Amino acid sequence: LENARLVASEHGRQRLERELELAHDLQLKLMPTPAVLRGEADVAVESRAAESLGGDFYTFSRLGVGRIGVMLGDVSSHGFSAALIAAQVMAAAGIYANATTPPDETLGLLRDSLADELATTEMYLTTFYGVLDPTAGRLTYTNAGHPYAYRLPRFGPAERLAPTAPPLGLVDESRFGRRVVPWHFAADTLVLFTDGLIDQPNAEGERYGEARIIAQLEEGRGRTPEQLVRAVMDDVMEWGGAPTDDCTLLVLRM
Repeated sequence: LENARLVASEHGRQRLERELELAHDLQLKLMPTPAVLRGEADVAVESRAAESLGGDFYTFSRLGVGRIGVMLGDVSSHGFSAALIAAQVMAAAGIYANATTPPDETLGLLRDSLADELATTEMYLTTFYGVLDPTAGRLTYTNAGHPYAYRLPRFGPAERLAPTAPPLGLVDESRFGRRVVPWHFAADTLVLFTDGLIDQPNAEGERYGEARIIAQLEEGRGRTPEQLVRAVMDDVMEWGGAPTDDCTLLVLRM
């Protein structure tokens, strides 16, 4: 009987591992590959979950006439519950992020569609959504409490794209706000990342820190987005090993 119980337990464990692997693969497939923007933008992105499933998410899409939309966010947890919220965000973004809806209205629609889930789970999420328009030479964005969004110019320091509203789910009702900044295409680079990168500790418990990431980006600004992502992610992993929190880095240049 004991042997039968152990065998059944092992089979259950293996089945759970297979299901988590499948869920992980499905989550990754919900997020687009850089090929979606081929011919419009040079984009590189890497996302690593602290567990089998994570709460970081990103998406980007063509919005017509050379315009593209870019979204990145971070659910206030990790694991299965955070992954479900992230999946719902990406599904809703596919509906609401379009050529005629500005970023602030898009995030308002996202918040409304997720209101019940966020209230039930007591979670919130930081989200940046920007629309790059090469014809107008501008970036129009709404930033719901996401502190790690930057314009990296060809020369000079990285410029933070400041939040325009609180995180989704943290305040029941709020105006999201919208900002327009000049964008020098082929010169400026959009950089978005989540706090798992800066919070990664080393063996002594020291955080990697935002300053190290910004220094790497500024020093390597002449590299391709793929080279920048690879350099930063490798350095963070060398610093602290396997991620202790979900971490994502997206670099885009048009």
